Amino acid sequence: MKVKLLILTIFAAIWAIPSSSQHTLDYFVAQAIKNSPLIVSNRNQKMIDAEEMQRLKSVYIHSHLELTGDLLFVPIISTDDGKTSFKIDAQNASKFYGYDLGQSSSHINVGLNWTKPLTGGKGLKEEQELLRINQSISENNINLTAHDLSRQITEQYLLCQLDMENEHSFLTIDSLLIKQIDIVSKLSNNGLTSPTDVQLLKIERQTNENLRQAAMQSYITHRAELNTICGINDSSILVQVNIKEQLPDYTHSKFFEQYKLDSLQAQSTYKTYLNQYRPQLFLYVSGGTQTGTYMDLYKRWGMSAGLHFSLTLYDGKQLKNRSRQMKIQQNTIQNEQQYAETVRRTRISELLQLINSQDLQISNGSKQLDDYRKLLSDYQKEIMAGRRSIVDYVNVFSNYRRQISSLNELKINRNILMNTYNYWNW
Repeated sequence: MKVKLLILTIFAAIWAIPSSSQHTLDYFVAQAIKNSPLIVSNRNQKMIDAEEMQRLKSVYIHSHLELTGDLLFVPIISTDDGKTSFKIDAQNASKFYGYDLGQSSSHINVGLNWTKPLTGGKGLKEEQELLRINQSISENNINLTAHDLSRQITEQYLLCQLDMENEHSFLTIDSLLIKQIDIVSKLSNNGLTSPTDVQLLKIERQTNENLRQAAMQSYITHRAELNTICGINDSSILVQVNIKEQLPDYTHSKFFEQYKLDSLQAQSTYKTYLNQYRPQLFLYVSGGTQTGTYMDLYKRWGMSAGLHFSLTLYDGKQLKNRSRQMKIQQNTIQNEQQYAETVRRTRISELLQLINSQDLQISNGSKQLDDYRKLLSDYQKEIMAGRRSIVDYVNVFSNYRRQISSLNELKINRNILMNTYNYWNW
């Protein structure tokens, strides 16, 4: 008996351990968000898009400078003047084997080419706007993932809390059984009850211990799952939590931000597609050497400058097809949003009904538990007076224990329902 009382005392002391050795629900949610590979990926994608914005400036508005070179040898076998000779750099010959020198001859081109886009400002603006929308999508994905992780973590945390509540309840029940065994043992020693009554209570106590062990094993499983989702290895004590309804301070659900951004992305992608249909004007300057006679290379240095203009006049109706694709895509997004809103409202309505039903069950269960406590107290008095069988007491006690477990489950399930309600009402 002293051992069990010691265990109960230790368990009660664990619940009273200072907060420095405990972790709250917020801690686990924060760890899950910090370690989530999906959130890290989206954060990195935002940085990639920021770098891409800078790169596009070089494409659309910054000048480019290139060093180019082209060295070509066209060797032939000459038979002029009745002499056969091999020439690696043939400038002229009348009788020879090899490429036609009028079509291809040896040459060297070396120079610097400078190019400056003159009409890229509009294209750059559209490309950067698309990247900003992509960044907003990544940020929204982070928010959605964090929100979903919060729901998962809270639910797993509550399951751990249920296991802790059950284990605590079974320890409390064990102390009651120990006390009852002590009373019945004294009665049995005085011949007022049968020794089998003591044995029956001991069997009930063993059953209670099995249930406590099962609750402990369930806690180990749920706690491991909690740590896995968070990406941590934590064994601290969990602080009890009660989930309350969270009322949003905005008129539209945050779930629909993703559809708004997807629609903007489709429109912005179409605008960037229009860049290839806008007039393109480039200024270019080249300087270097171009010659087909290597011997006068030092004389053939020079430069050139000019403008390059291009404009698409006809594309086989590709632009119209692309416009229709964008509108169909936006229509699909709109239909998905309407369906998601219907599902969300249905979930919220269902959850409110379930929460109200759960409240009623908890109220009735609490009253029933009070009735069981009163009944057990009366049974104990009647047993001591020799007017009640221990079998009746054990039956009532088993129902009392089941009612405690049922009430623990009802309370946790209500918290889980409220957590799910807060998830959808976001």
